[in-house]
Formats: sequence, structure tokens, C-alpha cells
Amino acid sequence: PAAVSLALPTAFFVLGPIGFLLWMGLAQEGADFLERARALELPKVVGQVALLATLATAWAGGLAVPLAWLTVRTDLPGRRLMHWLAPLPLAIPPYIGAIVYQILLPPGGLLYSLWGAAWVLGLFTYPHLYLLVSAALERTNPSLEEAARGAGLTPRQVLVRVTLPLLRPALLAGGLMIFLYGWADFGVVSLLRVRTLTTIIYDYIQGTLDWALPAALSVLLTAITICVLLLQLRILGRAGYAQIVSGAKPPPTVALGIWRWPAFGYAAGVLTLSLLLPLGLLGFQASRLSAPAAVAFALGQWPYFVNSVWTAVTGASLALVIALGVGWLEGRRLTRPVSGLFQIGYAIPGTVLGLGMAGFVHATLPWIYATPLMLIVAYLVLYITPACQAVKAALAQLHPSLEEAARSLGRRPLATFWSVTLPLIKPGFMGGWILVFVLSMRELAATLIVRPPGFDTVPVRIWIYAMDVGPEPQAAALALALVLTIALPWLALLSLRSRGIYPSG
Repeated sequence: PAAVSLALPTAFFVLGPIGFLLWMGLAQEGADFLERARALELPKVVGQVALLATLATAWAGGLAVPLAWLTVRTDLPGRRLMHWLAPLPLAIPPYIGAIVYQILLPPGGLLYSLWGAAWVLGLFTYPHLYLLVSAALERTNPSLEEAARGAGLTPRQVLVRVTLPLLRPALLAGGLMIFLYGWADFGVVSLLRVRTLTTIIYDYIQGTLDWALPAALSVLLTAITICVLLLQLRILGRAGYAQIVSGAKPPPTVALGIWRWPAFGYAAGVLTLSLLLPLGLLGFQASRLSAPAAVAFALGQWPYFVNSVWTAVTGASLALVIALGVGWLEGRRLTRPVSGLFQIGYAIPGTVLGLGMAGFVHATLPWIYATPLMLIVAYLVLYITPACQAVKAALAQLHPSLEEAARSLGRRPLATFWSVTLPLIKPGFMGGWILVFVLSMRELAATLIVRPPGFDTVPVRIWIYAMDVGPEPQAAALALALVLTIALPWLALLSLRSRGIYPSG
């Protein structure tokens, strides 16, 4: 099928950049690399990034887990509204979150440090963990908790001894996702002037034609990422937490008593810091532009929106076409190696992928180098895994008897797919498309490196404004426009999730 024919070149673009980075990184002599690594204080930088990722993960967990428990299991005032609002900060990219707190806090303070970067990263990535934990809380078998309460355990003891251990797979999956994000982030750390592997790689390739050291650092960063992913698979593979059920009665609501309103204050505080305050500050800062200046600025930024939208739409559409073919054939074990390669692409930091793709394409396919096609391919490699997961989940919910009934009536496989399978999986299919579109619209690091000269996207323009002149009204206006553009499809995706059409975890 055409989808599988497209999948193989996509897999080629996963292995090619990695191979290029390995070749470039291993080409330099070991003594030379060690000398340059000492000059960069590489061990200190690696330790700093590890601490940043750990702090961001701990901060996100401290926000997400209590909020999920309060909105799903307790009589928190307004918990349905809170549960609906809690994932919305994902519409605000963390680098825009950094700009928000640059507006709010004085320059040169604690924000411009590892602690400030961890604050921003945790605050705007906690919804990843919230979605997984809240979904697990909603589906966890309540009989174990009822048995614990029947044995005389207090609600706090039930939470600590029974509920949290059952949530361990969701906690590990979400926590390691945020931990990897801390290693891979470029936007936040560059804006807050925190020195990490990604900023060193980017700064180095901007100032020299010698890519050997950035390639070696990229290989190091990729190796760390893959090791964390393998650790995640090993831990989750050993865990035997099969207590997620469907159709069971919901667990009883925990009465908070005198803690209801303090808990409400906590939940409201989290949403204020991560959603309401950012939107309000961006709107206030953008309003400082006079009306004529705002109109002129909007007209000047229109080409960047066009660039962002059409590349994201194209990338998302191609990703879903490929994912559809891969997901449909994966049950026959024809495409599982390709699917595994896609997961590697999803794990590679955007800075690393951008560097590897730029060098690989320049060496092997110069006719697409410095064209928008490189951006589309980069989005495909980075985000085809969520598309495959969405399609696979939708197909898994489709009962085989429906297709068998159509074939028994004489329908050919392709006709069966178009008339039976596709209409039934369309909501999940659309959810996957929206997710890839949103991720592509907000992508910064890979776009900065592989974009053609003069072909800027909205995230690139926001980053340039913020780096050159700080969080001025122009940067705030453009950031607010991007957030609102992302928020509309993101709300549609959350609507599909709330109706059980699109998987939440």
C-alpha cells in the first residue's frame, strides 16, 4: 500500500540522521574530544542537566498527582471544571511559559537559573502526568481500596498503601516523559540563559562549520535518552499492575471535610500559575501595542502563520496516512520493525534531530536541503509515533466481526476498509491528526536548525523576538496568538477524550 511505501522512507530519515551523527561524532580523535570537553566543562553541564530534569519532574509530580486525586476522587468544590481545565496548560509551550515569567519577574533574578528553568518546565509539563494519573484513577479497580478500608485503614493509609502503588505504571510513564523533556528542552533553557547540552550544540553550530563536537554531544544526548527509555521499558515490563478495569462501579468519593476549601485553593493556585496568569499577562503585555502598531505588526506576522500552518497540516496529514497503513498491517507483523524505528525518532531531542537531518540531507539529498520539505520530514520523524499510537488504539477498539461480516457479503478488503473500518475509527484518527498538528505548530528546536533561510515559523519568530529584545509587547502578542491557535484544536482533542473516543493515556 502507499502508506507503507511512505513508511519506509520515513524510517530511512530516522536512521540516516543518527548514522550521520555517529559518523561525525566518532570521526574526531579521542584526545581532541576530551580536551574540548574539559574546556566546555562537560561533566558539570551533564550533571546540571540531570539535576534540571530531576527537579522539573519532581515539581510536575508535586502538582499533577495531588491535583488528579482531588479532581477524580474527592468532593473538591468545582472538581468537574477543575478536571476540564487541568490539561489546558499543554496549549502553552514551555518556552512561552518562560516568556510569561520573564514579564512577571525582574530580570537577573532566580528565574534566570537552573531553579527557574525547573520551575517553568515543571509548571507547563505537569498536564502530561496529570492526564495519565487521572485516567488511571478513573479506571482503577475499586475493590482493592474497599478491601483496605474494610480492614480498618484510614483514607490516608489507603491512598499511600494501595492507590499510589497501583498508579506506579502511570507515575513512571509520565515522570520519565517529563524527565526526558528536561534533557531535550531548548526553548526554556535558552531564554533563561541556562547552559545545557542543547544550548551548547546550537550555539556551536551557529559559530563554526566544524560539526564534529556538536555531533559527539548529540550522540551523548541521544544515548542518555535511549538509556532512560530502555529503563522505562524494563521497569514497566516487570511491573504487574493489572488492576485497571472497565465497567466496574466507580470508587466512593472521599469527603475532604474541613480541607475542602484549602484543597480548592491548592487546585485553583495550580491553574492560576499555569493557565490563567500566563493568558492574562500575555494579553496585558500585548495590549501595550497601540492600535495602528498592532495592525501593522499583525500584517507583518501573517506570513509566519501561513508557514506554520501549512507545514504542520502537511506533516500531520502525512503522518496519519502512514500511521494508518502501519497500524492496519501491524497485526500481521509486517511493520513492527518500522514502528519501532518511529519510536526512536520520537525520543530524539529536536536539536539533535535538526543537526543530524541537516547534515544527512545535505550529504545525500541536496535537492531538498534548505527547502520547507525538510521541515515536514522533521515533523514526521518527531511526531509520527503519537499518530501511530492513536490509530493503533482506534483499531484495537474495532471488533473483527464487523470487517468479517462485510467480507462475507463479498466486499473486497479495500472496500471493507473504506466503508466499514475508516468511518468507525474516524474520531480516533482525527484525534491523532490534531495531536500531531499541535505538536508541529509549537516545535521550536528542530525548526530553528532545519528551516530554509527566510522561512520562519511563529515559534521561531517568538524566540527571536524574546532573545533579541526580551518579553516586549511584540513577543507577547505573537505568543498569545500561537497559544490561541493551538488551544482550539487542543480543546477539540480534550472533547474527544472526555467522550471516551480518544485514549487518554
